[in-house]
Amino acid sequence: MDFIHLLILSAIQGITEFLPISSQSHLILTSSILGIPDQGVGFDIALHFGSLVAILIYYRREIKKIFTLSHEGNVYLKLIILGSIPLPIIGLMFIDIVSMNLRNVTSIAIMTIIFAIFLYIADMKKTVAISSLKSLSIFTIIFIGIMQTLAIIPGVSRSGIVITAALLAGFSRKDSIQIAFLLSIPAIFMATVYQSFGLYKLGSIEILNEYVWGAFLSFIFSYITIYLFISTINKISFTPYIIYRLILGISLIGFI
Repeated sequence: MDFIHLLILSAIQGITEFLPISSQSHLILTSSILGIPDQGVGFDIALHFGSLVAILIYYRREIKKIFTLSHEGNVYLKLIILGSIPLPIIGLMFIDIVSMNLRNVTSIAIMTIIFAIFLYIADMKKTVAISSLKSLSIFTIIFIGIMQTLAIIPGVSRSGIVITAALLAGFSRKDSIQIAFLLSIPAIFMATVYQSFGLYKLGSIEILNEYVWGAFLSFIFSYITIYLFISTINKISFTPYIIYRLILGISLIGFI
């Protein structure tokens, strides 16, 4: 893979993984439109690893609270564990069906539009937060965790559907993003482990220079995106991302 393709894929992973616009669909579409050949499971692992390191470093204070067993840390731990249980179960049950039937431009376009509308409704339905992250209930965590399973469908966006669910549960935009990002830690970790297992079964465990570069660039783009997304969300709301999703979905339908 040449460096330009490596840079493009790393940027797309790092930027779209944490924004409510679906990294999976962007990687699929970019490879299709630009004619970039399948980069392989190893490179996918490297990209996810870079994003995982970025989120761990950015939320290092919250992670430290988990290990100090503070009340707030216990809430984070409960969210990460309980909220992550539905994803691997539903994922393993339906991933083959999704891969065979929904990894196409038509499906991505439709899902991009539908879940843009859902995010808009969730963001506009309330003006004041009625829930606090520190009082996150088990029922709410399970609800958010179940909603997160929809992210196995290309075009939905894992962060987007979790943010939507959190907004519907009465959380502020900032808290909704924090919930989505904390849940991204086990989600990205599980995806990395799953892909690593597949790579091991293929008998290919060689670490190439492009993997190292992919992980590094994905980390840089991921960290910058996380910082900018969180620091600007209360000023610009989710509207720009909703508009982007609508334009993208309609444009894709026009090319079908």
